[in-house]
Formats: sequence, structure tokens, C-alpha cells
Amino acid sequence: MVGKIFSWLAGLALVMVFLVVVSPDIFRGYVFSRDDRSNGQRVYETYCVGCHGTEGLGNGAASEFLNPKPRNFVNGPYKFFHFSEPGPFPSDASLEITIRNGLPGSSMPAFPLITDQELADVIGYMKSFREGGWVAPQPIQAAPEPVMVQGETGEDIFTSAGCTGCHQLDVVGATGGVGPSLNDIGARLSADEIAQSVMEPNAVIAENCPAGPCPEGVMPLYYAERLSPEQIDALATYLAEQQ
Repeated sequence: MVGKIFSWLAGLALVMVFLVVVSPDIFRGYVFSRDDRSNGQRVYETYCVGCHGTEGLGNGAASEFLNPKPRNFVNGPYKFFHFSEPGPFPSDASLEITIRNGLPGSSMPAFPLITDQELADVIGYMKSFREGGWVAPQPIQAAPEPVMVQGETGEDIFTSAGCTGCHQLDVVGATGGVGPSLNDIGARLSADEIAQSVMEPNAVIAENCPAGPCPEGVMPLYYAERLSPEQIDALATYLAEQQ
């Protein structure tokens, strides 16, 4: 019995010698496997690398088949500022909306199921690619007097107020992609209800947005100050005609 035990131990020792000396890579890979990547890098390489590339240049394996091309995080421009940040870089809150909701009409899908921690980590990792470093946008200081939106007709007000950046409205060529489509809003809401939604965006939240349920707090709250009563009436009447 003792002889069998020594024989077994000798055989095990030979196997360990083979793993450590003859094939150390196998030993390290299967016995002491470790992942030195940060959590942000793991999330990025799970969901983002196929389009944006390992170095964040927007040249991932899938990029040659995509139009528009994926964002170049190293030195490419940013286009989507959901909170009217001064740029050139969006705030973390804007990046969260872009990642959570995606960008309809582009190759950027929505990622609604990643955790808040994964979202924060991947944003930090993505910003680390930036050539010259990432500069957080300065908080917008409240002006002594609100900057009024220009325009008299409903169509002019809709465009100059920036509504085209979030809402689809075919008659003005707006593709939107963040807020609900307004193509048939007049069939759903009266002019008075539309006016209220402009002045109090969080009073009633629309159910469906392009990426799923509409989030609260995305539509700017300043239109009650930046639009005159006459402009609000003109805009609401114009949108009520869209049926």
C-alpha cells in the first residue's frame, strides 16, 4: 500500500515538473489563470472592440461594413451633446444616454442591460484613449438673462430650438433618435397638451422612444424661459397639424 502511494506521488511530481519546466505557458494558463485587465477594459473588449477597435480608432473588424463609421475615440469629433454641453467633449451623462439608448439611424446599438458600474467603468476606459487627454466640459453657467430662441413660424422655432437633434419629424428632415417621433403627434395630443409638454417636459413622459421606454429628464427644461408665449403657441399649433 505504501509503495502504491509513493508511486502515485512520484507520478504526480513528474507531471508537475512537465508543466512548470517543459510547458510553463500551459501551467500558467490553467493553474494560475489571471486577468489583469481593468473592469472598463473587459467591458470595452466584450461589447465595443468589434466596431471601435482595440485602440479606440473606430477601425474594428466590423467597421468596414458600417456607414456611418464608428466613433474614433482617439482624435475624432463628438457629435451628440444631450445636455447642451459646450464641447468639444460630452459629459459623462451624455455618454451614458448614448450608450444606454444607442443612436438610431447609425450602427451604434443600445446597451440597456449593462450595470451602472460597467457603464461608468467603460466610459472611463473609453476616455483614456483620447489623444492629449480628456477635458471634462465646464458646467454651463446660468446667464443673467435667458438666451431667447429665434423664429416666428412653428417650423423655424422647431429647428432653431434644437428639436431636430432629438425628435424625428419628416417634414423638416429631422431624424432624431432620442425622443419620441413627432410625425403624428397631432393625432395624439392637442395644441394645449403639446404646449404644456414644451413648458413642463416632465409633467407627462411619453411611453415609447426609439431605444425603448422614454427616460425622464432628457428634454431640456428651459423652453418656458427661452420661448415667448407667442412662440410656444406657434410651435404647439404647428406640431398639432402633424397628423
